[in-house]
Amino acid sequence: MQAQELIESYVDDVARRLPRKVRNDVGLELRALLGDQLKAAAAEAGCQPDERMAIDLVHRFGRPDDVVSSYRERGFNLIEPGDAPLFVKLATICVGLQWALTLPAVFAGTSTFSAWWVSWGFGALAWPGALVLWFAAAAWVRRVSPVDPDTRRRPWTHWIFWLPMSEDWQPTLVRRPGAREVKLQIALAALATGFFAAPAWFLDLFVADASWARYDGDFGRWLLAPLIGLMVARLALFVAITADPRRRAPTEKLRFGLWAALVGLLYWSAFSWTIFAAPAVDAPFKAWLSVFLLVNTLQIVAWLRRARTRVRAPASRA
Repeated sequence: MQAQELIESYVDDVARRLPRKVRNDVGLELRALLGDQLKAAAAEAGCQPDERMAIDLVHRFGRPDDVVSSYRERGFNLIEPGDAPLFVKLATICVGLQWALTLPAVFAGTSTFSAWWVSWGFGALAWPGALVLWFAAAAWVRRVSPVDPDTRRRPWTHWIFWLPMSEDWQPTLVRRPGAREVKLQIALAALATGFFAAPAWFLDLFVADASWARYDGDFGRWLLAPLIGLMVARLALFVAITADPRRRAPTEKLRFGLWAALVGLLYWSAFSWTIFAAPAVDAPFKAWLSVFLLVNTLQIVAWLRRARTRVRAPASRA
């Protein structure tokens, strides 16, 4: 990673923690400030700016959470800004697990949706409430007994309501898969698409009778073709990008649109349609599909958040 790319990554990480109305202005100011400091450090060392020099600079400048706190009015927060992402993840996992473990009863017909909602469904929302109390108590303990600024040691009271402390910032490294790994991904995606298109036919190749894996007639008639079309389109784009990586940036929005459309159609399929004709197959498949959709929803939200928190230079005016 080049020194300037590292600085921009650090600035974006700080910016996504700031209020939206000041995010871009503060980000541009911070990028210019760090850029000037990097040039000054390079001039003093008599060399060109490099990655190690940029890393040392941002570490001296401070953790993103500490930098953000200097732009906020200091007050008591039930959940400190730096702990908010962890709170959202824990709350989502707790609620998602309770729903994923109890929703199969609704799909299997042993419970109604209204009965599930007034018990396990709505009851899962107690998890965020309990976590708010825990995070608020941890924030109060940290304020009463702060970390030693010299040794960075935490007082023993921090362990009563333990929460992880933010570490020194490190750049996010983007790993590029090798050619063999890409080919394997394409093969697995093609195999999964083919299996989803006709699971009964595919399983007939290996077992004597796979009639239990046949789709419901209405689902196969109305929704299967659009779902397969979206899967094939995503696979084709992946192959095209693999052949020419320059297509990645121009097709980013198209790839996201196909992904969001596929997830939305799967949501509709799971909650409004009978997918497999056999109830004993339909219920566990929908339970698995609920977890799959939850994971993809979190990934979509993360993608949107990253896209909206990039610091962009204002458009030049003629």
